[in-house]
Amino acid sequence: MGTPHNPNDEREDAGSTQVWLVGGGIASLAAAVFLIKDAAVPPSHVHIFDLHSHPGGAVTSLGDASTGYVLHSGQQISYHDSSTEKLLSQVSSTEVGKTPWDKHKYRSTEEKYQARHLTRALVEGSSGPEKLDSQKLGLNLRDRLELIRVMLESEHALGRKMISDVFQADFFDTKFWMIWSTTYAFHPQHSVVEFRRYLRKFVQDIIHCDTLTGPDEMRYSQYESIIQPITRFLQNEGVDFRLKDRVVDILTYPSSDPTTVSEIKYLDCDGSEMLVTLDPTDFVFVTLGSVGSGTVLGTNSVAPNLSSAESPDSGWFLWYQLAEKSRKFGNPSNFCSSTSAALLETFTVTLKDPEFFDRITKLTNNKPGSQPVLSLPGSNWVLSLNIPCQPVFHGQPDTVQVFSGWALHPDREGNYVKKPMLQCSGSEIMKEILQHLKFPVTNILANSITIPCISPRVRSPLLVRSHDDRPLVIPHHTTNIAFLGQFVEIPDEPTLSMEYSVQGAQFAVNHLLGLKKEFPKPWKNHLVEFLDLLT
Repeated sequence: MGTPHNPNDEREDAGSTQVWLVGGGIASLAAAVFLIKDAAVPPSHVHIFDLHSHPGGAVTSLGDASTGYVLHSGQQISYHDSSTEKLLSQVSSTEVGKTPWDKHKYRSTEEKYQARHLTRALVEGSSGPEKLDSQKLGLNLRDRLELIRVMLESEHALGRKMISDVFQADFFDTKFWMIWSTTYAFHPQHSVVEFRRYLRKFVQDIIHCDTLTGPDEMRYSQYESIIQPITRFLQNEGVDFRLKDRVVDILTYPSSDPTTVSEIKYLDCDGSEMLVTLDPTDFVFVTLGSVGSGTVLGTNSVAPNLSSAESPDSGWFLWYQLAEKSRKFGNPSNFCSSTSAALLETFTVTLKDPEFFDRITKLTNNKPGSQPVLSLPGSNWVLSLNIPCQPVFHGQPDTVQVFSGWALHPDREGNYVKKPMLQCSGSEIMKEILQHLKFPVTNILANSITIPCISPRVRSPLLVRSHDDRPLVIPHHTTNIAFLGQFVEIPDEPTLSMEYSVQGAQFAVNHLLGLKKEFPKPWKNHLVEFLDLLT
């Protein structure tokens, strides 16, 4: 992940250190917790810049029962994520004596057990939608050998290949691809290196692919279950949150090969230009890019305005500035893309009548929350639904249900609504879903509010890349800077996961602060360990 700063020397006086974190997403919040808990940095010496009015980055939620809730796409969480476990075990949840990890561990274990023999996908049958028999995954011998070869091949050898460069066209018609792609949001044009990482991380799920549940879930939305407890902990400790302040430049020296950050230039909430001068004992943690950049919402009656979603935010501009200073700071141009392979459209449905939940439970035999992904592979948009346990939000009325979903190909024309999903209002998206399920439209549609959301860069970490397009967490030959987020390089880890962001933060704190802590080894399946012996 990079060259450690003072790798052999424990810092004697963390009390004199000032740490500046640029970005208020989960990576920065995690770094702040580790700085306080592990490195003993005084909370008042930890400063978090965030151009938004509240922390959380791409992990946010908003709305209410009357106007419609909005669940932005969060990050995947796995029961085996050691850094995330440590983070969530160190802060309190809304329940006295419980941490977010305590609640997550119980919930994920319970739901994984319940997921057996439930419905993972629905297809058109002779008398309406019926459960897809996905026990036979449709993989021929060639496909199976290619999957094994990809897991055995080195990332260097795979290079900038797309998944479609490695597998034949009929592979993408298999039940395996349908389940894997809808669970982890893969596109044939995505990097086969990232595909390899997911295979190796979740290879145990291939065995039970017909009951693949995907990422573990929290009791409430990730924002309420994770972001809010961490933020509350940091605020109570006295961390300096600088909300609505935008960092516009990070000044470094020497110019020929930057090694040290000397100053941070930012605009405060009033637009005044301000300057932070760093002492030799200070550090800067910068979150690069943003998967939530350019996200735009529609309404129940109006489609999202995609043209307003094109411009990247300041997190990208800052990375571009850093990349101009040195190639070791990465290549944002590779990821700051608005291609169909980077884009994802999601939606959140607020229901004021129980009819939809009653019908979907009867149709699938899935108790809400027992199967996080229910796919409709016959949909031109390749729709997937997440029917969670209720309530999803604190304060959500008992008479209201909320579910969400996404589409892998929103640029295609719908089966029933004859236009691309990208051009559809929330009501039109809900109508398409109801017609796929053969549910009566009029009453359910009249008692629902659907909010569509287009995120043009949410899948950009999965795009093909060169090995140095992502910078190291600790760039070579630097003294006081670390990079965080989903666009840094962490070997072997799937990038669209919370563990990726949190593990990078933990590594950065341990090494910049010179902590003599053994870094936890990523969890590895026994089958992957065996395969590694063959290489």
